[in-house]
Amino acid sequence: MSLRDEFLRLLREDEVFRLAVIGLLGISDIQSTLRQLVDAVGGLARNQSVMMETLNKVLETIQRLTENQEKLWEEDNRIWREVNALREVQSKILEENNKIWQEIKKLIENQEKMWQEIRGLRRDVNVIRKTLDNITASIDEEANDVVTHLLRDRGVNLRTDRVTLNLRFEFDVYGTNGQLTIIGEAKSRVGPRLIARFDEKVNRAVALFPSKFPGKVIKVIYCLRAMPGAIEEAERRGIWLIESMRERTRPSF
Repeated sequence: MSLRDEFLRLLREDEVFRLAVIGLLGISDIQSTLRQLVDAVGGLARNQSVMMETLNKVLETIQRLTENQEKLWEEDNRIWREVNALREVQSKILEENNKIWQEIKKLIENQEKMWQEIRGLRRDVNVIRKTLDNITASIDEEANDVVTHLLRDRGVNLRTDRVTLNLRFEFDVYGTNGQLTIIGEAKSRVGPRLIARFDEKVNRAVALFPSKFPGKVIKVIYCLRAMPGAIEEAERRGIWLIESMRERTRPSF
């Protein structure tokens, strides 16, 4: 057996020899160092496992935050879309308001023009009213003058004038001498309906104020123009109709 083989045999079989050789070579320190390295590596591995778990949790948290952030971005985009839609609606409302104000402005301008026209119409109406009042007064005076003249031609000396029995019963022509009472109205023109209303009005007045109608009552209408059918209606009702100083009917006195 060679020396090398013997040496190897002793290392395998003789523990005391083997430890002595290890001590001489410093292998024990290396083994100790290796064990420390193994322990350190194992600790690092364990720490790495913990770190990986922590990292995974962090990554999961980041993922959840990212998902929430995406949801927030989606919500933010939705809100902005709604805001833009509201702005469009607001813009349309402002446009409509502007149109409405333009219409209001036109209405105000038209109203001002209308009031100017109304003021002009009022002036015209006042002029017409004054003219009608003058015409009416002239017709009233003419009616009483003509009736008085025609009565005188019949031998009746009786002066007529306007009379007010109450607020409802006013007549343009009235006169009485105790045996004869003349009651009538003066109009620019008359038709059958006006004659009928006048006849009913006189009948009510006679019933309400009998003392004002002594003797024979003669109903008279003086007009500037008699419409078709007026003469026939006056004749039928026994009304003295005078048209522009001409007797169209002749009731008995």
